[in-house]
Amino acid sequence: MLQKIQNRNYWIKPKVIGGFLLIIIFSVTAIVMTYQAVSDLKTTRQGLGLPGQKITVLNRLLASIYTEDSDFRMYVLTSNDDYLKTYNNNHQKVTAAIKSLQKLAYSNQSQLNSIKKIEKLLQNKREIEGEILQMRQSINTSIFYDRAMQRIARAGSETQRYHEVYKQKTVTQVRRDTVIYKKVDNESMAARIKRFFLGPERIDTIATDTLVEFTYDTIPHITYISDSIIQRLLLILDNIRNDQQNQLRLIDEKEKELLNRNRAILNQVQLIVTSIEKQEQAEAVSQALSVQEVLTKNLLIIFLLGTITFIVLVILIAIIMRDISRNSTYNAQLIEAKQYAENLLRLKEQFLANMSHEIRSPLSAIVGVSRQLSKTELNGKQKEYVDVLNSSSNHLMAVINDILDYSKLATGKLRLESREFSPREVVNDTVKLFEARANEKGLQILSNIDQSLPHIVVGDDFRLRQVLINLLSNAIKFTEQGSIIVSGAVLRKTDDSLKIQFTVADTGIGISPEMQSQVFEEFTQADGGISRKFGGTGLGLTIVKKLVELQGGEISLTSEPNEGTIIRVVIPYSIKETRTANVDQETHYRIKAGTSILIIDDDEVNRLIVTEIAKNVGLEVDAISDAKNLTDQLKAKKYDAVITDIQMPEVSGYEVVQLIENAGYSIPVFAITANDMIDNPERFSSLGFSGYLIKPFTEADLIRLLGPVIGATGVVTGDKRERADTYNKFDIEEIYRFTGGNKESVKLILESLLENTRKNVEELNQLIKSKNLTKASAVAHKMKSAFNQFRVYDIASILQRIETLPPDKHKAATLYMDRLNRRVKSFTVELQEQIDNLLN
Repeated sequence: MLQKIQNRNYWIKPKVIGGFLLIIIFSVTAIVMTYQAVSDLKTTRQGLGLPGQKITVLNRLLASIYTEDSDFRMYVLTSNDDYLKTYNNNHQKVTAAIKSLQKLAYSNQSQLNSIKKIEKLLQNKREIEGEILQMRQSINTSIFYDRAMQRIARAGSETQRYHEVYKQKTVTQVRRDTVIYKKVDNESMAARIKRFFLGPERIDTIATDTLVEFTYDTIPHITYISDSIIQRLLLILDNIRNDQQNQLRLIDEKEKELLNRNRAILNQVQLIVTSIEKQEQAEAVSQALSVQEVLTKNLLIIFLLGTITFIVLVILIAIIMRDISRNSTYNAQLIEAKQYAENLLRLKEQFLANMSHEIRSPLSAIVGVSRQLSKTELNGKQKEYVDVLNSSSNHLMAVINDILDYSKLATGKLRLESREFSPREVVNDTVKLFEARANEKGLQILSNIDQSLPHIVVGDDFRLRQVLINLLSNAIKFTEQGSIIVSGAVLRKTDDSLKIQFTVADTGIGISPEMQSQVFEEFTQADGGISRKFGGTGLGLTIVKKLVELQGGEISLTSEPNEGTIIRVVIPYSIKETRTANVDQETHYRIKAGTSILIIDDDEVNRLIVTEIAKNVGLEVDAISDAKNLTDQLKAKKYDAVITDIQMPEVSGYEVVQLIENAGYSIPVFAITANDMIDNPERFSSLGFSGYLIKPFTEADLIRLLGPVIGATGVVTGDKRERADTYNKFDIEEIYRFTGGNKESVKLILESLLENTRKNVEELNQLIKSKNLTKASAVAHKMKSAFNQFRVYDIASILQRIETLPPDKHKAATLYMDRLNRRVKSFTVELQEQIDNLLN
């Protein structure tokens, strides 16, 4: 039945997905069709606008043509230049209208041809109008006037008579008045005509005494024929008037002919424009019908798609309702099956409980007796039998334990505990448990615990130990040569929890990529030969996976055949709130008398707590709520150290460091903070702090932090929290990791570090005394890297300050150097003790 239900359920999802896919397809199709319809309508609408535009332009063209023709006629009648200007302007409008028509009709060749005809007819019209203008200009009156004057000049020259005569001249001078005529030598033709009609010009003179003389002289004499001249002029003027009238008659006839031709051209233009208008109107009607057709077609398609979608939706709902009805029936059957299975499971549990007791009791007896037998004196054959017995009984016990553990995990009966424990101790104890077994196979087993791993967490240490035992057991079983490394490190951390990654890496036979996804399944091994060669139930990794998942963790595997296997387990744990351990242990120390510290904290409660802790360890303490008057406080009293909170409203802890440095003091500054997220020694060192503590902390934490500065000596026990312990003390474990635990290599590194430190500090002192801060900066940079590497951050912080000093800050460099000398002195003592311990 279960298979039938599964098959039914299998088809429900495809049905639903298929139905919705059909609906989506129809919907998308409807959207596409609607979009296409809108696009077609938009295109058609744009086309509908074109006929109206063309007709508007055609009407404007006709109006401009008629206006142009009217202006031309008025100019011909009146010869007024204003009409000629208006005529030219209208001609430009006609040209622009033709160009607009050509653009609008670019896709209609027939209309383009008609527009070209209009353009050509208008060009002919313009030429006719040009001829009329030229004829009008030819009858200008100035032309006839010039022609008349030329003929009169010729007639005058023909009527003159020129001859010489000899006369006796008597000159008599008398004193009397007289009137004489003015003599003109060079007289023009117009002056002659004037003199002819008006007579000669008279002038008045005064008479004098008369003197009579007789002389003979030759005198030129010109005579005119007055009547002949007048008749000649009248004849000329009459001829000119006749010529003008003949010319005007010819021009009138020509104008009539040209105007008739012009009218014919306008009629042709009118016919062509009317034809284009009819075409446009017909096209507009066609496009309107096309729009109607597109609308009808798309509405029909959308209606059909909507109908089909509705039908599919109804069918889909009917199918789903039928399947829901069937599922209700199947659920009832499943409930019955579940109850039946639970009954069987209870029976299985009872059977396992009984079998566990019935099998473990005799098996324990067998194991105990075989171990006792192995301690007696046995011959070779007997010892061989006992060894076989021990091996078989141990194997049987491991199989039974695996089956029982798996049964508990499968039934959900396994419960987790929550208690404080040290993950470091669990890892180290588990490694020690397998050292003998690894040595028997010639394998090297190592632990690599990261310094970030906390000492105390809250969780189930027993299940962690069980996970590591299973992983190490598998690693040793499938590794013939090489090494096994167990490591632990913090993967992710928050204020109240963290995730720890435990890794077991071996150099064993490895697992093929095809089998890696199956090794965590029940009763599964990489291949059948492994079970025959190495034994086992195939439940080890299955139990590990279920235990890890039960704790909310994750497990992953990386492996290559014949290269080895790496299994990573990530388990979340809670962080211990009190951050203390072994609180009953005592703290023994001695502090230099007169040691004084300044505490800065804006929270009164925290300030009181820190003050009491400092007083309890024998320190002289002053406490202030803010650092606004810090400079005055430092001037009033000398302090060996300053402890400041980080987050304060007016002046932060970071700014306190700057204030002290700017004031020219070389006082070590230590930070206290409740923010566990900034638990980073290198960050505090780079900001100028000599150390830091995370709240809450103990007296032992405070002594370890301030020890090198306040001169504390003796044994400090209690909670050896790594943050306070490793911040100022030399981390020899880092060197052990580098050298793989080789003591000789560790000794060489320590001796080299000691020698270089003494040499570099001596050189640094000389450079600062000689005020060569440029070279001093280079030496400080070289030294800082080594101290950062081995986590001696307070010395690294002082070197950072010396390295970044400007070349003219000699006083500050001297203060930092004094502080460095004091700290390096205690460091070299500690380093020498480490070397002596290695020698012993």
